[in-house]
Amino acid sequence: MIPSIRRTRPAAVFPGAGELSKTAALMIPFYRKIARDERYALQWSAAVRKADLTRMLRLFRQTVPLRNPGLSTSGIGYFLDVEFPAPLQLYTNGTSQRPGSARFQFSTKAHRTIARAVLPLYRTMRDSRPFTRALAEAIRRGNRALVERLVRSRVHSRHLHSVTLIESGFAMGFRIPGVNNTYFNEFFRGFTG
Repeated sequence: MIPSIRRTRPAAVFPGAGELSKTAALMIPFYRKIARDERYALQWSAAVRKADLTRMLRLFRQTVPLRNPGLSTSGIGYFLDVEFPAPLQLYTNGTSQRPGSARFQFSTKAHRTIARAVLPLYRTMRDSRPFTRALAEAIRRGNRALVERLVRSRVHSRHLHSVTLIESGFAMGFRIPGVNNTYFNEFFRGFTG
């Protein structure tokens, strides 16, 4: 008799308030620069479209003094992996379109609109431990309605179309007039190999 192989899903790992706060805090200078500096934002978008990681790293380091940022791109968006101790290991923030929706397109207009919209949320996540604790708990419990209420209490853009739960985090979907596709600003658990 051949023994059966039992497959189990790994236990879900969720960020705490500290991990959410640190991830948001790291991204604030970058999003502030995207929102305020059109030339910088144009250069960033061009590097994303070309999947030019070297150029993206150079630009990113101008605003965030990380020695070795875990930056990645797909030509339709970018992601920054922030390292944490096990079991979380990596927590990711980024702005992207869904795979299959575009090829080597990344709108500067959309990116700047999103950056301006999310900065109040990111500042609150950095500065308000009770807010960030409530957000982390809502993510852990899978309470999408509470995550949406918390996010919308800080993101007042009319372009915010949706707030959804994703892998140990959440995604904010933005639809900007004159821009094809929905863009997502996301917090989620990155995976290591």
